[in-house]
Amino acid sequence: MAFLQIGAAMLLAVAVQSAPQSRPAPARTAPARSAPQQAQPAPARPQGPVIPTRVTARVLVGLCGSDKGACLAYVLGAADAYTSALTAAGRPQIFCFPAGTANQAIADSAVQFLRARPQEGGSNAGLALLGAFTTIYPCPR
Repeated sequence: MAFLQIGAAMLLAVAVQSAPQSRPAPARTAPARSAPQQAQPAPARPQGPVIPTRVTARVLVGLCGSDKGACLAYVLGAADAYTSALTAAGRPQIFCFPAGTANQAIADSAVQFLRARPQEGGSNAGLALLGAFTTIYPCPR
C-alpha cells in the first residue's frame, strides 16, 4: 500500500510543479537612444496543447525493467488519477479493468504495450499509459 501512496505523491508533485506559476513582470528600463531596431518576428508556437513531460514512456519502460515496485506504483497511480478525474468531472470511464485483474497484470500488460511501440518513447508516460489502458481494457458498450 505504501508504494501506491508514493505513486500518488509523485503524481501530485508533478501536477503541482507543472501548474502555471505567476511571476512578477520584469522591471522595464528606458532604452538607450540608439539606431532604431527592427521588430523581431514572434517565435513559432507549437501546434496543439503542450503537455509537460517529467517522465517519458521510454523512462517508464526503463524504470519498469529495474524496479517493479516503482513501476507498479506509477502505472496504478496513473490509472487511479484518470479514473478519479473522470469521476470528479461526471464523465464516463474510458477504460475498465475486468474484476479480479491483478494489479501486476495491469502493469505488465501496459509495459508490454509501451515496449511494442518504441516510436512513442519520447511521449508523456501518463498519456502513453492512457493509450495502453484504453486499447487493452476497453469498457463494454
